[in-house]
Amino acid sequence: MMGERETGPGHGLKIGIVGDALAPNFNEAYANQVRLLSRELGAPVLTCNDLGPLPLKRMGRYLIVNARFLRGGGHNRLLSLANGALFYPFVKLFERRCDVVFLSAGIDSGFLPILDARKCVPIINTLPFGDGDGPAAAFAHRFGPHMPAIVAQGQRIRARLIDMALDAERIFVAYPWVDPERFCYSEPPQGDEFRILFASAPNSEGEGDDMFVDKGLPLLLEAFARFQRQCPASLCLLWRGKYTEALYRTIDELGLWGRVEVIDRVADTPPLYARAHVTVTPFLNLKDSPEIPLSAVESLACGRPVVTTDIAELAGLVAEYRCGCVAPPHPEGFLSALVECRRGYPLYQGNCRRAAEELFSVSVGPVTQALASLRQKGGRGS
Repeated sequence: MMGERETGPGHGLKIGIVGDALAPNFNEAYANQVRLLSRELGAPVLTCNDLGPLPLKRMGRYLIVNARFLRGGGHNRLLSLANGALFYPFVKLFERRCDVVFLSAGIDSGFLPILDARKCVPIINTLPFGDGDGPAAAFAHRFGPHMPAIVAQGQRIRARLIDMALDAERIFVAYPWVDPERFCYSEPPQGDEFRILFASAPNSEGEGDDMFVDKGLPLLLEAFARFQRQCPASLCLLWRGKYTEALYRTIDELGLWGRVEVIDRVADTPPLYARAHVTVTPFLNLKDSPEIPLSAVESLACGRPVVTTDIAELAGLVAEYRCGCVAPPHPEGFLSALVECRRGYPLYQGNCRRAAEELFSVSVGPVTQALASLRQKGGRGS
């Protein structure tokens, strides 16, 4: 599979995609997005997932290496290092057989220092603000200047990269894309109960960070506690096994048992959108959250409005298309947005699918531009 010359937007370039946890049957938002990109470009994918007893597995265009401990440094540093050492040769062999490698997860990817920056085109969905000498600054100085192109999943990301002295002509904006066949429109549920979905749970838990707060869970739960006293309502939280103690403690303190459902497993998300009225993104900052969360993109494609804080670029799109409501990042403001979304629901719900089709349809236009930039350099960057 690796190294095969594919036809399509690459026009003869050998294109590959690298990233963590991207197996096509792994139902996570970014895995879904890469599956679409691989299909559109005809590109092979190298990734690592937990395969149990199998050392590696092929699935169509995918080569999946068992690196179950690669992200487990906090629990067993030796296993993490051993897995990294085992995976390194696969990455370099894959890279050698490609002219360009698209990198999922952008500056947060552990593959970034491994890959040849002259072949690498990162897909960047967020840049932390107030970064100073942190990851964004390191990326801008160490990697960015050598890359033939960068795909920014938002206008604000592109502007910040340009502010960090990266070449504007190499930075192309492509909003996140969604599969309209998998995330298809359905009529909202009937009945008086207003059903709210949260699908942007913390995916890591470490010292010095509090993603439970950063993702806006206390804000959401406090706003919901007040909201459900005003009207029949329920809240579904799609969880990822992190901050579970803090979550259950907050639910208990607010007396929300019976009104809140926690799904703490990998779940098929389209049915969750179908049974909800709205999806919420109550972020307080973008420390570990994208400018345009894929849960919001998928929600709009399914015909479900979004209620969001005004922190991310998503807020401007929601306001422009009137496909949901925008709130300041505090419980009172978020409560008001929930109340307004319920009051004007037919209007907001009616605009969702159009917003998704116009903003987030599968399009490789910017990706093709990025590839054209690489072709002008003879197949690799300067």
